Amino acid sequence: MDIKEWFPEFQVSAETDTDLQSYFFKLPEIKKITNSRSWLVLGRKGMGKTAIYEYLKQSSNYVLNDYFTICINFGDYPWPAHQLYKESIAGELSAYQKSWRYLFFVKGLSRLIEIKKAKGEKLNKELRWAEIYINKIYGNPDPTLTEIIFSKISQLSSIKGPNVELDDFSIESGEMSFDDISNDKQLQSKLRSNAFTLLSYFESVFKNNCETHKILIALDQLDENWLESEIEEYSKVLINLLNVCRSIALDLNLSKNLKVVPFLRTDIYNSLKFNDKNKLLQDSAIIISWNSDSLDDMYFERIKKYAPEYVSIDNERKSGNLFEINFVRQGTPPFKYIARRSFFRPRDVIVYFNEIRACHKQNISGLYTTTELYEADREASSSVYNELIDEWSNQFPEIEKLLTVLQTIQVETFSYAEFSGKYDNEFATASEGKKREHLGFLFENSIIGQKKQGRWEYVCSTPNLKMNTEKDFRTHPALKYRLHLIESRPNQSV
Repeated sequence: MDIKEWFPEFQVSAETDTDLQSYFFKLPEIKKITNSRSWLVLGRKGMGKTAIYEYLKQSSNYVLNDYFTICINFGDYPWPAHQLYKESIAGELSAYQKSWRYLFFVKGLSRLIEIKKAKGEKLNKELRWAEIYINKIYGNPDPTLTEIIFSKISQLSSIKGPNVELDDFSIESGEMSFDDISNDKQLQSKLRSNAFTLLSYFESVFKNNCETHKILIALDQLDENWLESEIEEYSKVLINLLNVCRSIALDLNLSKNLKVVPFLRTDIYNSLKFNDKNKLLQDSAIIISWNSDSLDDMYFERIKKYAPEYVSIDNERKSGNLFEINFVRQGTPPFKYIARRSFFRPRDVIVYFNEIRACHKQNISGLYTTTELYEADREASSSVYNELIDEWSNQFPEIEKLLTVLQTIQVETFSYAEFSGKYDNEFATASEGKKREHLGFLFENSIIGQKKQGRWEYVCSTPNLKMNTEKDFRTHPALKYRLHLIESRPNQSV
């Protein structure tokens, strides 16, 4: 039976991979999220942040250390609307903090009420009050991001607290648009005043009624839909978010019941400027990292899931079971060959195997061949190139020109002088400092690497690798075919 008949092509996007839970999660990061004090998940694009987020979204509290999850995707979040809740009298690094807390406690209290009702518990006076307000103001017992941000809260003349007997009340129908509020300072003031009054009440009710219930709020795609002209302001929004998450984690009266976990790109985090950033990284961050072995384990789970009973699986070979040979060039196992042509990201590996499958033709062994492995290298190289453009086009628009610099060098291995000459052709007015900054960017993101102990290495595989402009550089082999590079000298190790 040919391999194509039993081993499928896989979705690259975690959101569309319906079988993700069955083969992705033996990651230590999962346990750290639910069983440690850490609350910030960092990783490069394609490292699996959204896959972990989807796992949290789909899993029951029984496998998540009793946490009930609230998963909020910011892919379609109206970032400019967040500014309506910005406090003008607050300092720059705290102007958005109340708006984040407001969002978390609306969602957290809504989830707490849902949990208690599902368990058949009778709501007390405070929770009945909260339920009425949430349903009336947001029009939904579990309001969406948009329903919270564009709620009718600015229409309320007053808010009665949970200790006051509450009669049923109604709010005029009709949506409040961003333009309606942004053009009316009085409406903005009322919006903030009412929202933050509710925040005070909601937070108190949540703390009073959580008991032993634990809620985890996961935030994904916080770097999506940023307008280039607003990046500086969005950065302030994220800094406020991190400060709120940290304050919740440090609140002894709250942290046992509520945990907020933002999933953030490492480069975005590194670009933020605030006090104690390095301390927060050391104390509270979970950094997603992979190596050849862990990626092999991840992909082997897929093989075990789909292999028919009559297909013999060698647990020692792991992903090598897909190939008719044990070794390729220079005695390298097939999976290690693939891993070295990735940035050690699951996405790169999945794409490469999909390309091998596309190249595959039926043969006697029914498995992938060496020829197909090498042929797939070309299409996989184009995919990695496109991923880099997608990863950096907003935050680092110079990326395409820098890749052009590497392409015009024409060879894989080059000196600083060779880079400098081609760089000057693309960036004619750039200073020497900017040139070295750009070279450092390429190095830190594994687009280029250097030799260590006689072998070409990259930051993605050797995190402590340091750049030395006196030594030769080498463009990552994942980009070789897309950039049309050739060997710089005979018999060079790949």
